[in-house]
Amino acid sequence: MRPEEKKYLIAAALLLVAIFLFLHFWRFPGVPNGFFYDEASEGYNAYCIANTGADEYGTRHPMFFVCFDNYQDPVMVYTLAPLVNVFGLEKWVVRLPGALFLLIASVAFYWLAGKYMRNRWICLGGAFMFSLLPWVFPLSRTGIGGYMPMLLGLICGWYFLADAFGRNSRRSALLAGACWAFAMYSHQIGRPMSAVILVCFVLAFNVLLIKRWRLFALFSASIAVCLAPMTLSVINNPVSMTTRFSTIGVWNSSSGAFETVSRILSRYVDYFSPDFLFILGDSDLRHHTGASGELYIFMLPFIIAGLYFVIKNFRRNPYCRFLIICVLAYPAAAILTMERMHSTRCLNGSPFWCMLALVGFCLLWNSFRKYRLLVIAVCCFGLVEMAAYFGNYFGAYAVKSRSSFVAPFAETVELAFEELGMGEKLYVSSSVFHHPVDRDFKPIWYIYFLFYGKIDPATYQRNGISESMVIPFEGKTTGAGIFIRMNSRISVDSSGNPIAILNNEPVPVNSKLIHNIPLSAGSDRFFEIYRVY
Repeated sequence: MRPEEKKYLIAAALLLVAIFLFLHFWRFPGVPNGFFYDEASEGYNAYCIANTGADEYGTRHPMFFVCFDNYQDPVMVYTLAPLVNVFGLEKWVVRLPGALFLLIASVAFYWLAGKYMRNRWICLGGAFMFSLLPWVFPLSRTGIGGYMPMLLGLICGWYFLADAFGRNSRRSALLAGACWAFAMYSHQIGRPMSAVILVCFVLAFNVLLIKRWRLFALFSASIAVCLAPMTLSVINNPVSMTTRFSTIGVWNSSSGAFETVSRILSRYVDYFSPDFLFILGDSDLRHHTGASGELYIFMLPFIIAGLYFVIKNFRRNPYCRFLIICVLAYPAAAILTMERMHSTRCLNGSPFWCMLALVGFCLLWNSFRKYRLLVIAVCCFGLVEMAAYFGNYFGAYAVKSRSSFVAPFAETVELAFEELGMGEKLYVSSSVFHHPVDRDFKPIWYIYFLFYGKIDPATYQRNGISESMVIPFEGKTTGAGIFIRMNSRISVDSSGNPIAILNNEPVPVNSKLIHNIPLSAGSDRFFEIYRVY
């Protein structure tokens, strides 16, 4: 590349990074509205680590974090710990690493694309497209799970593996092992899918691996050493690896092997359907907007061209073999779970589909030059499609996803603590919960009181939620403070269906209603916040 062209490339890269930062930090962290309890849990456990070196249960520097009878992975919590230590326990701090990890992953994707094509401009465009995929963008603006560091580990591991065996580089082999291990530490889906992808690599590069077996041994040793702490932890506490999967396995409630196999096959087909990939996507609004597929529609002709190219070169090109095998295997973990078309459990597929589209674009641009105007027209349609996507994300989606992120309850607790004075108490009515809870507000809702109350970790680890600050309301108050309740309760009708009924619970004497937070726009059900004198 000529120096002058290189300057233009760097300028374009800086412009695209600026657009990336604008889209990821505009109305941040307010969109999505609310704060899911997994986010609050990660944030508070990071707060505990930063202050005491132990998690909320007092376990010092755990490998996995116990969370609502489940186990959270370590990367996001330990990443958040120094940030929380510097900036405090805030919602924006918890959501910040997702965007940063995706930015680094997108830069890594640029270099990875260089292993498949020489045109740096196409690589740059592909990296930008990857950073804004509907599959990854919504997740990168939340603090739910280690999805973005997992993607970073997968992309860097893919790059360094290709570099190691392409250039016979020992350094890259060592780095590849570290990156794949990082993906496994980042999220539970990263563990089985990293193993599956590495099997795909062995199948694709079989002859080269035999010739360079020492290099493969070095890579294997690297990943084994990096995974040693996790291995020892799982040996000592195997349920940390199996608890979550045992509750979501596709064989649950199955009548037998035939039904289980049928479920797996039907789910496999789901993940290649136009509905999932290009039209509707995941229906869970925490993962997806529900107004598009996981990929953009304009990518479809490029994916078809990419499929043509990799199939044509399947026998002679191991890079093509690896790409197509990984695309075929990408839902291997997701198909073993009950939910259908679950985007986060197959998030590992996003870089492979994106690379396939990029390969197809490169083929059409370089080999079918007389159709370049058509390719440009498709890209122009893509810009319009992307603009429509982000218009929906920051518009209609921001409103309709409120309940998915528990926005009314989270906002109520946050506002209550803002109103709470020094030495005052927060009284909590049982009506704010739609199911029974114990005196510590478990199994889930306690984490909001810990997070927004910034309750001292050492105190909580020793005594639980201190009754001097957050108290279940049982008909009377013992001092000034804030009282929160719901204006209705959930009951059951004669047919067993849940219904909302008026909450006749008496409010504390000498109290004044200061805030109403509706469950949704126009709803007659809302949380109430009272000042208790």
